Amino acid sequence: MGLGAIEPIIAERNKEGNFKSIEDLCRRADLHGVNKRVLESLIKAGALDCLGDRGTLLHNTNRILSLAQREQRLRETGQSTMFDLWGEAMPAPMPSLDLEPADISTKEKLAWERELLGVYLSEHPFSAFASNVAAENTTLCGQIDAELAGQTVVVAGMVASVHHLFTRDRNPFASTVLEDLDGRIEVMVWPRVYANTRDLWQEGNILLVEGKVRLRDDRVQLNCDYVRRYQPGAKEEVVTPQPGEMPVAAEETPAYTPPAKARRLVITIAQTIDVDSDIAYLQKLINTLRQFPGENEVRLCVTNEGKVINLKLSNISTNYCPELHQRLVELVGEDGLRLEPISST
Repeated sequence: MGLGAIEPIIAERNKEGNFKSIEDLCRRADLHGVNKRVLESLIKAGALDCLGDRGTLLHNTNRILSLAQREQRLRETGQSTMFDLWGEAMPAPMPSLDLEPADISTKEKLAWERELLGVYLSEHPFSAFASNVAAENTTLCGQIDAELAGQTVVVAGMVASVHHLFTRDRNPFASTVLEDLDGRIEVMVWPRVYANTRDLWQEGNILLVEGKVRLRDDRVQLNCDYVRRYQPGAKEEVVTPQPGEMPVAAEETPAYTPPAKARRLVITIAQTIDVDSDIAYLQKLINTLRQFPGENEVRLCVTNEGKVINLKLSNISTNYCPELHQRLVELVGEDGLRLEPISST
């Protein structure tokens, strides 16, 4: 990323505080220098984790950029909705994005971090194996030093890098780096071992390596004598009932009770050229919603000369009941109300 893309974002954050959502980022920050590739890099590196799930944000980059461009045009042309007339009288509602959820694996997330940053931020891929390694008779990569020269050790770690090379006789071998949570060690895989284990030496593989420690040009290395994939833990024992024995019944699982569905109240209103009337109308609508606090999300669709702007009232949630419905009908009419389910992520 260039400075032109990130400096305006940092400047806005320093001026007005942390961004509260991806919509808040689109509304406040100057994203002129942020194209799709830059946005994807920010998401993959985890810079926007506080604004949403990494997989979901990455799956919806086009929607995010479209909202950012629309908000930019509104700022540049001086267009506003009736909410902008309030000043600091109430928190401004957020433009709304309906993001399609998407899952990503931990492996993908870590691969992106390593590719873009050169380090793992979320966790180290080897962390899932660390407890098993600690319980076995192995040496940590970071503990192998010159004092162990000439000794045979067993280490478990992740292949961090691989360089495929050739001897003077054109026999293939590999210089690799094995790492765990404690450190890393250079591992030399000479032709005799490499010929039968070539497929194991791939970045990201978790391996158990046995070899002799040696010093070469003041560098500590491990000459690999034996290697296999590291697969801690044994399979669970399967108990088969003997003839005449009754099999043990599995514990009965309680029936699943689905959670109550989340709902969203969508209210459509029109902006007019009468500023005072619009402010009074909006004040009455907001006051009515606040009289019925609850868990239902509220979104406003503001129409203005054929344009529709969707705004999420992040500071208001309500309990949509018959009484509230009747009160709102008097303000916006039946056609101005819609109740819809919120899809779970």
